[in-house]
Amino acid sequence: MNSSDIRQSFLKFFEDRNHEVVESSPVVPQNDPTLLFTNAGMNQFKDLLLGNEVRDYKRAASSQKCIRAGGKHNDLDEVGKDGRHLTFFEMLGNWSFGDYYKRDAIVWAWDYILNVLKFDPAVLYVTVHHSDEDSLKIWRDEVGVEPDRILKLGDKDNFWSMGPTGPCGPCTEIHIDLHPEAGAFDFVEGYDDDRVIEFWNLVFMESNRNEDGSMEPLPLQSVDTGMGLERVTAVLEGVDSVFHTDIFRPVLQKTADLLGTEVNDWPAFFKTPEFVDYSVIADHVRSVVFSLCDGAKFSNEGTGYVVRRILRRAVRHGRRLGFEGPFMHELVAPLVQKFGDVYPELKAQGEKAAELVRLEEERFFRNIDRGMELFETAAAEAKAAGQTNIGGDKVFDLHTTYGFPPDLTQIMAEEHGLGVDLEEYAKLLNEFRETSKGKDMYATAAGVGDWTTIHEGPSSTFVGYDNLESQTRIMKSRHLEDARYELILEETPFYAESGGQVGDVGQITGKGLTFKVLDTQKSPIGIVHSVELTNGTVTDENIQGVFHAHVDEEARRLTISNHTATHLLHAALRDIVSDQVFQAGSLVSPDKLRFDFSHGEPLTDEQVDAIETRVNQQIREGHEVVAHQDVDRETAVEEMGAMAIFGEKYGDKVRVVEIPGESVELCGGTHVQNTADINLFRITSEAGVAAGIRRIEAVTNETAFATFQSDKDLVQTLSRMLKTEPARLMERIEGLQAERGELEKQVQKLSAKLASADSADLVDEATEIEGVKVIAKQINADTRDQLLQYADQLRSKMDEGVVLLASEIDGKAALLCLVTDSAFKNRKLKAGDLINEAASYVEGRGGGRPTLAQAGGTKLDGIHASVDNFPQIVRSALGA
Repeated sequence: MNSSDIRQSFLKFFEDRNHEVVESSPVVPQNDPTLLFTNAGMNQFKDLLLGNEVRDYKRAASSQKCIRAGGKHNDLDEVGKDGRHLTFFEMLGNWSFGDYYKRDAIVWAWDYILNVLKFDPAVLYVTVHHSDEDSLKIWRDEVGVEPDRILKLGDKDNFWSMGPTGPCGPCTEIHIDLHPEAGAFDFVEGYDDDRVIEFWNLVFMESNRNEDGSMEPLPLQSVDTGMGLERVTAVLEGVDSVFHTDIFRPVLQKTADLLGTEVNDWPAFFKTPEFVDYSVIADHVRSVVFSLCDGAKFSNEGTGYVVRRILRRAVRHGRRLGFEGPFMHELVAPLVQKFGDVYPELKAQGEKAAELVRLEEERFFRNIDRGMELFETAAAEAKAAGQTNIGGDKVFDLHTTYGFPPDLTQIMAEEHGLGVDLEEYAKLLNEFRETSKGKDMYATAAGVGDWTTIHEGPSSTFVGYDNLESQTRIMKSRHLEDARYELILEETPFYAESGGQVGDVGQITGKGLTFKVLDTQKSPIGIVHSVELTNGTVTDENIQGVFHAHVDEEARRLTISNHTATHLLHAALRDIVSDQVFQAGSLVSPDKLRFDFSHGEPLTDEQVDAIETRVNQQIREGHEVVAHQDVDRETAVEEMGAMAIFGEKYGDKVRVVEIPGESVELCGGTHVQNTADINLFRITSEAGVAAGIRRIEAVTNETAFATFQSDKDLVQTLSRMLKTEPARLMERIEGLQAERGELEKQVQKLSAKLASADSADLVDEATEIEGVKVIAKQINADTRDQLLQYADQLRSKMDEGVVLLASEIDGKAALLCLVTDSAFKNRKLKAGDLINEAASYVEGRGGGRPTLAQAGGTKLDGIHASVDNFPQIVRSALGA
């Protein structure tokens, strides 16, 4: 039986016993904030177990997607260390909701194991909770398990709970002896759990654990069982590791194919040191892809952060295997092919998930080499100083600058026999988070502290939708430093920053005082105006009068042009690119607009042009912009079709901004009265800012006209420099590019001839170590391409050989190591291992394929030592 046969037989067995076969719930919980991931089959039945929900069945069975990589159930650090632990796995389970209980659950489990899976009872063992006499008697007296094969254990082993709160109860577990040929043993506490492994857990849900830790009886006594498909498959296929089963074979094969590694003997392949890296990748790609297909997104918090950590751990293991660029996205297709029929969401979302993985990989690969270099330096410094830990400052730098999660750094440190100072790291991270928040102007804004109350009564009535001026009073003030103050007004025309629109600027004048308004923000006690006193001296008397608040009309005019343009842009994106696009953030200021939106790939030039044309068409047509105040939120969304904006919170009453026939959005910002007031719209850039998130920056009105003038000036300047007419500028540039291309070809030909001539001399000068020709030489090369040309020439002239070429390129040490195919296959020499040894002399690190690797370093005067010591590095690798 393979994994598919086992899954199907399990569901059929319980369907025949009147169980409803239920589809797996998403691996990302939809309505349970207590969980990062679905970690057990019972998660979707939580309300049933609590008695809060009634369904039309009392028995159920399913194959549930699970991830255990965060919280109480976390196997992330164990993957690859043995053949049992996984972050993603399938849980085969059967449930009873107030129907059958312990006897039927135990008897049916034994029936399935013996009569369907055909397990030998002589290799099976059972554990029960020390207080569960009922289960003990059923196993011993009814099923017939010998007493010496039944073991009582405590809460740690035989009491199950979903999380810190929720349903829980005692459990009984079924174990199997993987190596009975090793002889008899005593099944007592402390038994060898590498030899005897648990594969089916039967939980008897009796209690609900409250937040204070207290327990109360559940309204129903229920059964919740779980059997790991991967472990059972390993047992039936007669292998010691879940990674040796058919479940993982397609992904392992694809990974090997991408590396150019032929796998002709799988058992031998499983024993190679590199198989740990293959295993981690094969597990982690399942967690990442299933999460993304169930709605997760890479992020810096919560579920998305854990998914990002899992991917980056996998990338690091891929780097160890020799991958120099994104590769995990290539593993999505075999995963979909293997599981798509069982979990159709993989077929539906697989391509999108692959693209999100590729984008995330690219981000990490841009930094991984620099991060590895920093880590290696930190590890070497710690060892040299006789320290046992890598400093928390280095862990912090790796995390915040290079994207290395601290647990990844910890694993790398362990491989060097070192720990990490997580306490210092946590301290620095907390300081960083506090600093990055900037000045918290509302820290004491609870109506007390250093705020001075000038007038009692209501404040912060916003009148700025219809008026840019207002006669008002200062209700509260706070002196910050020098001429800087913060003011809260009775009523204000100044828009406070919200929804991406920046706060208004302007002036507040009166009683011989002039305040320049620098910014306007919301706070818990009202709208705060950050101001600078530019005229007069504040006294207790003159701050109490009536003041004139006046918004900067030009800044507001430009801001509202950009804001309305974002609504037109959003509508154009959904119409031209995809109706699945949603707004993921924005910035609207007087000088530009920025619009972030969900999309997995760059826009084409044609799409950008079409969007720009569509927005300008709406501007030329002069549509009235209508603001509907105090609309019921339900009416706005369901009847008017208004779109809510990502990240914004709305009350029961909302404001709806409508551009008839084009756009309807919930929006509290300020807008033009007619789209014609925008005058002109121009996109200045389109780029990615995060996995699955793109950003458009654009300008409107005078700023847009200015960009056209700037482009015109640039064209005229280039035409003068290239001595041609503007109309023939492209023709001139294409001619220059063609000339340059020809010159580069000539340089390459000359370099190739030189390399060919020099390579012959280098081969003649090669030393021989244990039958392997070894060349180590510093050469003059201007680019890494020239180093590669030398390497290609040498490869063609050598049979079993190893080469190290070194040069100074762009002010840094550049190393290249070549291992011929025969030296790799017959002598097990790997270019990546050799070059990292050589790179230590130039304070660098590198990587690549087993037959070709490159490295860089900052220590130029170490090049000679690298070359001189290379023969000894090869000698050591050969064991000579």
